[in-house]
Amino acid sequence: MKLQEKIAAIVACALMVPQSDFGADLSPSKWKPEEKARAEQAELISWPLEAKFVAGQSGLVAGTMSPIAVHAGVEALRQGGTAADAAATVALTQVTTALGSYVSYAGILQLVYYDAKSAKVHSLNAGWESYLGETDPKTIPVSDLGPLPFARRPTAGAEGRKTLVPGFMAGIEAMHQRFGRLPFSTLFQPAIAYAENGLAIPPLLANYFSTYGRFLTRTPEGRAFEQQAGSPLPKIGDLFVETDLAKTLRAVAQYGASYMYTGAWGQQFVQAVQRDGGKATMEDMKHYRPVWEEPQSTTFLGHRVYAPGKSNNSATGVLEALNLVEATQLSQMGPYYKDAKAFQTLSRILRVATYDGAPDTQLTEWKRKKGLGSAPEDRLTKAYAKALASVLDEFGDRGEQEGKRHSDAVVVVDRWGDVAALVHSINTVPWGTTGIVVGGIPISDAAGFQQMRLAAIKPGDPVPQDESPLIAMIGSTPDLAIATIGVSLLPETVRLLVGVLANHLDPLTAMAAPPLLLNLEPVKSGEGTFTKPDLVPEGVYDREFLQRLQKAGVGTEQKSTLEVYGIKGTAVLAAIDAESGVLRAVETPRVFGFADAY
Repeated sequence: MKLQEKIAAIVACALMVPQSDFGADLSPSKWKPEEKARAEQAELISWPLEAKFVAGQSGLVAGTMSPIAVHAGVEALRQGGTAADAAATVALTQVTTALGSYVSYAGILQLVYYDAKSAKVHSLNAGWESYLGETDPKTIPVSDLGPLPFARRPTAGAEGRKTLVPGFMAGIEAMHQRFGRLPFSTLFQPAIAYAENGLAIPPLLANYFSTYGRFLTRTPEGRAFEQQAGSPLPKIGDLFVETDLAKTLRAVAQYGASYMYTGAWGQQFVQAVQRDGGKATMEDMKHYRPVWEEPQSTTFLGHRVYAPGKSNNSATGVLEALNLVEATQLSQMGPYYKDAKAFQTLSRILRVATYDGAPDTQLTEWKRKKGLGSAPEDRLTKAYAKALASVLDEFGDRGEQEGKRHSDAVVVVDRWGDVAALVHSINTVPWGTTGIVVGGIPISDAAGFQQMRLAAIKPGDPVPQDESPLIAMIGSTPDLAIATIGVSLLPETVRLLVGVLANHLDPLTAMAAPPLLLNLEPVKSGEGTFTKPDLVPEGVYDREFLQRLQKAGVGTEQKSTLEVYGIKGTAVLAAIDAESGVLRAVETPRVFGFADAY
């Protein structure tokens, strides 16, 4: 299996300067020819070829995997867009340039947004929603997630039962309605143009077709989707034209997100899902609403860090980890990749924060004796962190946790100081495993690995989110925004925050440091969740360092580069210098992020 087949996450970051002219035209045909050609050429490359800072004072966009989407975001900034407009433009374009594989217009979205005018941070949850008629979710067929470490043995059954009500497009519209300035239809122009005119298939997506395209061939609609490059198996360099998708996007641009819920697309979605045994109804589609909620936050080394609301367990885990970092005085140690004691401490913190939201008899009893609660607001207190820090190694096996899937993210800052940190995802393997395609959009099988999570909520309720974009502020001024996706999203987010804010590393050094990996492999005899070895990239740490870890009680297991890309987190960050006004992002080889500035 090739390296690109294992990439688990995509993240995009944008900083911007709006203007006052609303006669915007973001069509690629209006871009400067040399800039358009450069973006399209870079689209064929998975990562930058050299490490560098990209900085600007008027606007900056950085995003993983899609230089075309990055440039579309820059155009939105130049032509008067707000942080919300640019973030939406990048996200919408990302789905088209990814050919609907690891992100989807029928996927999910999570947003944290700082509005400078009100000096308030907002959180928007546009995640999945379950069906009112799905009353026995434990019997939903298990999805085939292939070689991913958290995959279970797939089971046969009705593919439609693996689907859920999507939130992405409703989330884009909700964000735009509250914070956007450009006309809604304008944001779709780059995505529509590339869907109509086609995109040359890069090596990554050609590999995806060869690996995951077999799921599309299950249905006539899926086979038609796969043949949009003119042959049954799309190859590198083939022109992939998405005519049906362009029609769908034009309708959403004209009629709004309701087209995908109560309009023609929503009706076709329900019919297709029901035809494959699913429980979707028009009542489910009509019922869907993205939810604005109060963000969670904590203080961290002079900053206040904001993350999604309490319905998001990963967000709670990130903030809990930051409190534990303070409680263990990790900031007084060296960087984890140089200091074995720091590695040991951070490893324990990340395991606790990752699994603390799951039911566990031993941990529950310990909390009861200590008088500690289990609600998100309890886990975010400094007293909780102080108590937990003293017993990081006292817990036994905590069981398995469902992993995270492919995604994209966007972080945006504009000249008024508004900041958007957005994550969106198909939440499964590329194109999903259902083979269902509606209006040019392959439909995710996200219910096919969340049976237990669905069983814990009422039919028709929102499904808890995992994506955790965040914004760090000093006083009332944002100075850092991070968006992370992937299996190890929590470790990646925390290690970057610790690196930049605690170890005072520059963003380029922090981003290039070795990833910290979540071990989701099955528990072996004699192991527990807290005694499984730490997974480390092969050849990154020398023998002496690994021996120091071993003496400190930290077992390690080295993973190949290919294996690492299947389980790592992928992030981009944006740093804002309050004194100089310089906006900075970074490009790092083998990290899937590109940047542009003006």
